Amino acid sequence: MCGRYTLTASNKPDLAHLSLDIPDRYNIAPQSEVLVETDRAEVTLMSWSFSPAWAKTPMSLFNARVETLTEKPSFKGAKRCVFIADGWYEWQRAVSPSRPWFHHLDGELLRFAGVYEPTSGCAIVTMGAQATIAHIHHRQPLLLSVEASHQWLNGAPAGDCMTDIAVDFHQVSSAVNNARVDNPRLTQPLDEPICEPGQGALF
Repeated sequence: MCGRYTLTASNKPDLAHLSLDIPDRYNIAPQSEVLVETDRAEVTLMSWSFSPAWAKTPMSLFNARVETLTEKPSFKGAKRCVFIADGWYEWQRAVSPSRPWFHHLDGELLRFAGVYEPTSGCAIVTMGAQATIAHIHHRQPLLLSVEASHQWLNGAPAGDCMTDIAVDFHQVSSAVNNARVDNPRLTQPLDEPICEPGQGALF
């Protein structure tokens, strides 16, 4: 699952040409306006909240499993998009209380596969987590390279778009639990990461 992510747009040269007001965000939550590239070759802001065109009431979906993307009625026929980000959070729920971790590429852009419905919004496509981060959460966004992004938007099978992009990760403050908190400190590593009993230091 991916329920929170980040995008610091002000320091990304690749986004400098956009004529959009894109504030730096460190705690993007579902139903926010988010930056995506669509299958119509446009980069735009869209609600992170997907409902199929046939839904009589909003379903407000924010994730879609890649394994069932072409089978579930909710996503059958959905259009494709790419979420533009530079990190995401997952909560390690095997411990209590659950602990948030930040996943990133040291500030570089990340691209998540997504789907959208023009009348509602978009959802992030997720896949099984890579072995290096599966101890935190069993799901992760389907990460795309620049080339794979083009393939995804042009309708290539999901399996052809998967990459082996390996991300860095570290524990962060539980302040990120509150979606109303949005500042750079949320992405900073804890001074003293908490380890499980019998587990050596991760860093």
